[in-house]
Amino acid sequence: MNRLVLLGIVTLFFLPRVNARPQGKIVDLTEGIHEGMVAESVGKAAMELFGIHEVRLEPEMNFQKTTGRSTFLETSTQIGTHMDAGAHVDPNGWTVDKVELDRLISPGVLVDLRSKTSGDPITPRDFEKYKIRPGDSVVLFFNYQPPRPGELYSQAYLTEEAAQWLVEHRVQCVASNTPGLENLKRAQQNHWTDPANQKIAWPVHKILLGAKIPIVEGLTNLDQLIGHRFEFIVLPLKIVGVDGSPVRAIAILDPPRNAPAK
Repeated sequence: MNRLVLLGIVTLFFLPRVNARPQGKIVDLTEGIHEGMVAESVGKAAMELFGIHEVRLEPEMNFQKTTGRSTFLETSTQIGTHMDAGAHVDPNGWTVDKVELDRLISPGVLVDLRSKTSGDPITPRDFEKYKIRPGDSVVLFFNYQPPRPGELYSQAYLTEEAAQWLVEHRVQCVASNTPGLENLKRAQQNHWTDPANQKIAWPVHKILLGAKIPIVEGLTNLDQLIGHRFEFIVLPLKIVGVDGSPVRAIAILDPPRNAPAK
């Protein structure tokens, strides 16, 4: 009996402390999937250029005919908040169901690139001012605005040297609040959408994805990460054999030092 009493006292004393740790704020970085989102984010010109379909939601089961509800969802793997796998730009690349899971949960570093204007290059120098360590996810915060009607979207872009710098520094994942990372003007001038140019097209994607570094695009709410370290978590759907997937992306902000435990 005395041993049971002692065990109970020890359990009551230590158990609350095992789970007691400061809890940081959770920031949702994911755009909601809805009809019209593709035209809103990349514009109809890009939809026509790349052959991307708009989101479609269609009722299936409903409460007028049965006792439950379901909805048919039709969406591209490459719109909204999504992850690119190697198969996105390489006919023999790895598919999204094969992503290395330890790359999807890691410390995050926000790189604020909002001072760059549309068409400006991002170089290794833009990364060197940040404390980017092996195992970090690098989240790029661009000054991006959706295109005007009839125009292609445009943004600052990563150079091949910047992509190689990220590979050499062994980052886990690269993410952004833009539809892409590439120099779109160069892509148009060199006809990267022509299958004959497969070998030269989308070099930044090929450098990162070739190193098994997932690319996440279309993030939101990055302004809430400014000045914070955070845990970056992004989980794609396990769709077998495809080039990418919608994701739910969140950040858990590191609590302030000396924050009280909850």
